[in-house]
Amino acid sequence: MFRQILVIGILWWAGAVTSQQCPSPCYCRPPGQVFCNGTGISEVPDNIPTDTRILYIGDNPIHEIKKDSLSKLINLTALDASGARLKEGSIEPGALDLPSLTDVDLSMTDYKTIPQTLPKNLDTFRMMQGNLQMLHSESFKLYPKIVYLDLSNNKISKIQPGTFDPLVSLTTLYIGFNQLSDESFPQNAFAKCQSILSIDFRFNQMQHPLQNLPTGIQHLCYVGNKIKTLSSYAFKSLTNLQTLAFWQGEVETIEDNAFYGLEKLTLLDFMQDHIRSTLTNQTFVGLSSVDTLYLDLNNISKIEVGALYPLRKMGSLWLQSNQLTSLQPGVLDTRYLTKLNTLFIDSNPWYCDCKLRWLRENVDNAPYVIQDPHLIVCQGPEKVAGKAWDELKPSDFVCPEE
Repeated sequence: MFRQILVIGILWWAGAVTSQQCPSPCYCRPPGQVFCNGTGISEVPDNIPTDTRILYIGDNPIHEIKKDSLSKLINLTALDASGARLKEGSIEPGALDLPSLTDVDLSMTDYKTIPQTLPKNLDTFRMMQGNLQMLHSESFKLYPKIVYLDLSNNKISKIQPGTFDPLVSLTTLYIGFNQLSDESFPQNAFAKCQSILSIDFRFNQMQHPLQNLPTGIQHLCYVGNKIKTLSSYAFKSLTNLQTLAFWQGEVETIEDNAFYGLEKLTLLDFMQDHIRSTLTNQTFVGLSSVDTLYLDLNNISKIEVGALYPLRKMGSLWLQSNQLTSLQPGVLDTRYLTKLNTLFIDSNPWYCDCKLRWLRENVDNAPYVIQDPHLIVCQGPEKVAGKAWDELKPSDFVCPEE
């Protein structure tokens, strides 16, 4: 009991000391966090505790960071100045040259270019929701140690040749919600970024998947772009890819063998696209490791027998909200789809005659679960039109001659 009281007393004392040292109107929280964000300050306080590790000064009318503003903070590892009134010239040269500072956030500031006064040891940099319009060939020349880079929600429409060449340690890039088109990228834009594992291009204006990406990439996102066709062998060199996403895009056609070579891919997402091409027995060739396939909210009307067979490890298949009226029994042959455990097929215009009886029987008997039978509604024939599968029996699925 005495030890517990002693420990509590020490912790209280340490907290009290930190509190006493904390500059007004900021507040401090051990270990080493100082929160001055949104307090109305117009300059960096000069009495920040020297043991500060993380400093928040954003959402304030701070117009400059002088060379001596942070010079005593030798333990500072992260600076969040997001929402400050900073722009070109606001950070004096040397102001951020601190021995431990590696993480900087300049989101929601007025910079139009990447500042050249960032820490030389920078490994994490965020500049989201800003006014960047172009990335220059010199933008990252001083920062070869960047590992994580987030430039989302800017106005970037052009990337000069060599821009990413210095980023040999980069593993993660977020550059979504910009104005990037196919013409925005120089040839082999990421040729020197051989450490990169994840790129997010979501909600740009790209019409084709970018070619010549590093072969080690594992996660690739084209969500919300203008890509209409995925060509045969489009990703054949990306043999380490694990996730690939196109949801809320404009994909209409998937050519045969489009995913050839993606044997490590586990997730493929086409939710809310415009796919209308037939799914053939060559559409998903190469996807032997996919666990989850999202094809919901598309215009798919035909799936050939054998189309899903390459998906030997698929557990979840999302097919709701398409234009499917019927399926042949062989499409979901569990001799090939041995891992299938969850199937979504509601909100299709199903024609519930004898040819589809097998699928209604599978609601009761299949080794996989057909989700939400109360939402699976027949469009025809007239006798069962408008009725959900939870109120129908397999014997209700009949043809005129029966």
